[in-house]
Amino acid sequence: MKAKGRKKIYPPSYYRAKRLRLGIILGIILIIYLAGSLFFRNHFYIRSKVNGVGASFRTAQSTYDKIINSADKYTISFIDADGNVINEVSSSELGVGVNYDESEVQTLLDSQSGFNWVLRLFVPAEYYTATGNSYDAAKVTAVASSLDFSNQSSTTESQDATIQFDGEKFVIVDEVYGDKITEEGVEEAIIYAVENLQTEINLADGTCYEKPNVLASDANIQKAVDVLNNYMDTDIHYDLGEGITEEIPADTKATWFTWDDSFNVSFDRDAIGEYVNSMGDKYNTYGKKKEFTTTLGETIEVPAGSFGWRIAYDGEIDAIIADLEGGEDVTRDFTYLYYGTSHSGHDYGNSYVEVNLTEQHVYVYKDGEMVFDTDCVSGKISANHGTHTGVYPIAYKQTDATLKGDNYESHVNYWMPFNMGEGLHDATWRSSFGGTIYKTGGSHGCVNLPLSAAEQIYNIVEAGWPVIVFYTGDTEEENYLIQNPQVKVSELIAEIETVTLESEPQIAEARAQYEALTEEQKAQVSNYQDLVNAELTLQTLKLQAAAEAAAAAQAGGTDTGVVQ
Repeated sequence: MKAKGRKKIYPPSYYRAKRLRLGIILGIILIIYLAGSLFFRNHFYIRSKVNGVGASFRTAQSTYDKIINSADKYTISFIDADGNVINEVSSSELGVGVNYDESEVQTLLDSQSGFNWVLRLFVPAEYYTATGNSYDAAKVTAVASSLDFSNQSSTTESQDATIQFDGEKFVIVDEVYGDKITEEGVEEAIIYAVENLQTEINLADGTCYEKPNVLASDANIQKAVDVLNNYMDTDIHYDLGEGITEEIPADTKATWFTWDDSFNVSFDRDAIGEYVNSMGDKYNTYGKKKEFTTTLGETIEVPAGSFGWRIAYDGEIDAIIADLEGGEDVTRDFTYLYYGTSHSGHDYGNSYVEVNLTEQHVYVYKDGEMVFDTDCVSGKISANHGTHTGVYPIAYKQTDATLKGDNYESHVNYWMPFNMGEGLHDATWRSSFGGTIYKTGGSHGCVNLPLSAAEQIYNIVEAGWPVIVFYTGDTEEENYLIQNPQVKVSELIAEIETVTLESEPQIAEARAQYEALTEEQKAQVSNYQDLVNAELTLQTLKLQAAAEAAAAAQAGGTDTGVVQ
């Protein structure tokens, strides 16, 4: 049987020698480390650079001298995508110099710890002085403009980041970096190379290319998109009553905003106004003829009066802007300049006062039912005081009123004015009503009523109720229009809707007929401001057309029309 091996036992001297050898090795390493630490207190680490110049094992002074020498012999080479040198520029052409002294290099050296030199055997160190290398700006600009890069083709133009609407929200479209070499780009690349004493500028890295001015990461464009989308997220719901609503399409709302070169967002009032006008085209009834079926069953057109819906152009624009700036969803009706009663069917609704001037009779309807009727006496036709036809709102109600004119003063118990100085009231000085009294013995324009009838009507109607005043029969209407040409003028103006260059004859006709009126008649044209606005719009369109024609002529040259 084989004997079991025994563990070898070394004498104590063996272990003492081993520890001694290890201590010597560690001591040598420590000495080398400490020596290196002392050395690198005054010398740059291995693999060190100062302003792009190698500084390994050099003192501050030695490094500075090398920087000076490198600057004197400095040359920049432009390298194309294939690695070929296509341009070279010397330091003398650029006026390159060292714009600092040895103390700045010493400051960099003092900042390094000598004890870290072992780590820097593996990790390179790059240092930059507080003051860069100098150059002659005028020379750099001259060199940049003189270099020939004509053999470098460009396929892509740089483009700024932009804001676009994608159908749901505003988004930033990223900038595009092109490959077009520009003098500005070359100048920037040269300056960067000089400051770092780089000897090569590689065209492929894009440093010489035209750069976008606006980046998707810019704070201003990002803030603008946030503001725009906050506006887009603020909903304005229009509720007109009677189950009629309007929602603003997103692509329409997206046109309401504009921004400047600094991406300051503002509202485009004209664009908002286009939407307001489109709603006006749909819902405005003010100043337009109204179809009406009389109590006697005849369907007629009542001339335009001052009753009806009219969305306030500036008022609604202001309201929209305020709603969007408020940032809270809202449900409301439009902002109106004039009001009707209903958006469903006829704007006068089913509660109104009907004044049939031909029949000299008044009917009062409430909620679609006739609740009262009476004879009346209207304006005196023979004296050109005929009551004006049209649909008008009752302005207010007043008891115990005194009516004054040029040559009269009358006390009435119940007064319900609806059109300037015309209104419904009792006429206690009359003993009879109806018939043909109005033709030669009528009022100054008011609708005279028996006292008891005036009281009953007063107790039924409210301010704002429509009063529908009309003639039936061609003869009466023709006579009335002859005696009251202002009515025709109001209708001509009301027929002017969206103004275009083709509207000029229509506007001119309305103006000519308006100027033919007396001052008193002119005062009764309630929509005269619409004519003024139409004329201003037409004038603007004509100026724009003339400017566009002039620009087109200038762009295309002048055609003499001579055939050679």
